[in-house]
Amino acid sequence: MGTTAARVTEVQRGRLQRRVTGTVVLPRDGGYADATQTWDLAAGSRPPAVLMAASAADIAAGARWAAENDLDIAMVNTGHGAMDDNTGALVINTSRVNTVTVDPPARRAIAGPGTCWANVAAATVPHGLAGLAGASPGVGVIGYTLGGGLSPIGRTFGFASDRVRRMTVLDADYRPVQVDARDGELFWTLRGGGGLGIVTELEFGLVELSTLFGGGVYFDGADAEPVLQAYAQWVAGLDERTSTSLALIHLPAIPQLPDMLRGRFVAHLRIAHVDPRSADLEADGRRILAPILASGAMINDYTAVMGADGLPGIHRDPVAPQSVAYRGGFLDTLDATAISQIVGCIAAGDGPRMVELRHLGGAYAHTAAAPSCVTGRDANFNLYTTTGATRENAAQAHALVDGVVRQITGADRGQFNFYGPAPEPGSILKLWDFADADRLVLASKTLDPDRRIRTGRPLR
Repeated sequence: MGTTAARVTEVQRGRLQRRVTGTVVLPRDGGYADATQTWDLAAGSRPPAVLMAASAADIAAGARWAAENDLDIAMVNTGHGAMDDNTGALVINTSRVNTVTVDPPARRAIAGPGTCWANVAAATVPHGLAGLAGASPGVGVIGYTLGGGLSPIGRTFGFASDRVRRMTVLDADYRPVQVDARDGELFWTLRGGGGLGIVTELEFGLVELSTLFGGGVYFDGADAEPVLQAYAQWVAGLDERTSTSLALIHLPAIPQLPDMLRGRFVAHLRIAHVDPRSADLEADGRRILAPILASGAMINDYTAVMGADGLPGIHRDPVAPQSVAYRGGFLDTLDATAISQIVGCIAAGDGPRMVELRHLGGAYAHTAAAPSCVTGRDANFNLYTTTGATRENAAQAHALVDGVVRQITGADRGQFNFYGPAPEPGSILKLWDFADADRLVLASKTLDPDRRIRTGRPLR
């Protein structure tokens, strides 16, 4: 682990700049604010230097330079997973290395470290293909996939990490090495274990997807309890062609929202139904949706038959940067007690901003061809809660969401991407059993023996 050096000199900058084709940015430079911008504004990134990488070679060169200068290394693309102020670290910003190559006959794509799901969609949708993107098009492909990857169509196709075929990873000396199913242990660890190493290229399988029935329904939050009760009964009868989630949300009073939603407390149901054999996808989707529509006062229904390019609009996640604290966990049973706890913690308005349930099971529960360390194969629901946060109230905000998850789930299980920042080094290992946790620590020592890689969720 490096020092907490507060300053990189011009001499040091020059030495790094001569090794790379990208741009080295220091705090006193005009482009520093843009170079350190993250989606999560509450994280705040204030490193002594940023490398705006122009290639995978730049990333490797920057990592070696950081080690030589006793700095840690922080990889940043979109900053959706930002959790550290990166003091004492070289931030390697990969957002310019956003290449994506698609092989339609093989149904595969190769993505660079700065590639977002919007880049993948633009390249795959014309071929009737799709990647297992998350709820937001601006999320980075590699970080999302290494953490598992819950997609709005995940009950049909499984975890995004299950689709990984190969990756390029920097070894302990920051040299690129290829990792695939033949590298059993490392391949197992990297798919679901998060940022254990620096991945500069990812090859993954695509799914055939031309159309689906998807979208969402907003109910009045006053009916949150009966809507949740109906949801628990409804999802029990759904097969893996249908993926759903339900969120209780205090929507902000902002002009970007329509009048009917602005500033309201809502229950937001989302659905994605995939069935290429359906003769009438619209009719089938309406039939599946019908049992839950009478559970509450409906404000808006935006479900429809759509192309794969409509996937990012299903959840309607905010695209603009936010200041948030969040925590996630697994819920086994959505019974009366859990429903009462969920509604009780948010309905009054002084609790979290959102509590979300994503229905798991289906293809998520399938064992992948190459086993991985992804968590959640045996879980029924992914619980996720967020609240507003600032740098000043971060401790209180995190305590709030931690308390909500602890109260409702009563356990430390969870999905890596939704876990949030680790309260202390090693605490995230609670997501796995002891044997698997030991395997993760060993892999971390192999790829990052000096503990230079900053993630906000250190294993040790």
